[in-house]
Amino acid sequence: MNEPNKPSETRGWDTYWQGTRDKDSYALGGASHPAITSFWDDTLSQILASTTNARILDIATGSGAVIEKFFHHSTDAQPDITCVDISDAAIDGVRRRFPAITGIVADARSIPLESFRYDLVTSQFGIEYAGLDALDEAARLIAPGGTLAMLMHVRPGLIFDECSAALDAVQRTQKAEFVERALRFFESGFAAVRGADRAPYDQAASDLNPAIEAVDTILSEHGEHVAGGTIAKLYFDVERIHTRIQTHDPDEVLEWLRTMVRELADYGERMASMCDAAIDEKAFGDAGERLRKHGLTIAQGEPLLPVDGVLPVAWALQAVRAG
Repeated sequence: MNEPNKPSETRGWDTYWQGTRDKDSYALGGASHPAITSFWDDTLSQILASTTNARILDIATGSGAVIEKFFHHSTDAQPDITCVDISDAAIDGVRRRFPAITGIVADARSIPLESFRYDLVTSQFGIEYAGLDALDEAARLIAPGGTLAMLMHVRPGLIFDECSAALDAVQRTQKAEFVERALRFFESGFAAVRGADRAPYDQAASDLNPAIEAVDTILSEHGEHVAGGTIAKLYFDVERIHTRIQTHDPDEVLEWLRTMVRELADYGERMASMCDAAIDEKAFGDAGERLRKHGLTIAQGEPLLPVDGVLPVAWALQAVRAG
């Protein structure tokens, strides 16, 4: 639900998770990258092998990518799994996918759960959005003998670079007013098809040309895949509709473009949020020190590197509390 009194960033994530239920997991933050899959396979295998009826807490659960991996490893029909996210839509979506879990809507910096209860606390590309204060809360919840396992956005890194490129492409498309000019172009174009004066249509076409050139440059620099192919699809759809304008419904086309104005703005905000949340080497070191102050031992703290790549995919962090 998108409540009007929610902070704008929370409403934005509600909208995001409402719209991504059926999207590829890689688009939801790199969840299907082989290095990430391997990290969780190893982590969950160790926990399930050493702990009976493990109590698991996933913080900033998002689409439930970590929980999905747990169910691939476990045959427990009634697992003790709790998911926390600040977004109602995220929790609603995870509950639909995994009815056995407990879902809680809460800020990662203030989770209304019992201290020292969970055998495994996880987070994938989530806890860093709440800031390093959320690490104190995660540490509080780890049981004696328990493990904290997290993947966090790394700066610089593969996903960070993709998000940075997407943000640049979206912002430049917005600055060129490509969608807004296309909207005016089609408004006057549909009117001309119905017999109205062509002069506004010709002027709108002239106004659209610089925006087309700007998007041409963006796609040339970043490739058609940038921003998940959103800008390229928008660009080619405008061209395709124009070539057969007489066959299209004006109301549908114009509403689509109005929607794209909003969606580009939302997409740009998400990319900016991801870039801002990414952690550099110093901040990652600070994260480890915070966990040590809570009595945890760092078992793994390093960049997660793909087998065939140079740029890391994430920071991989595991910490344990003595039993």
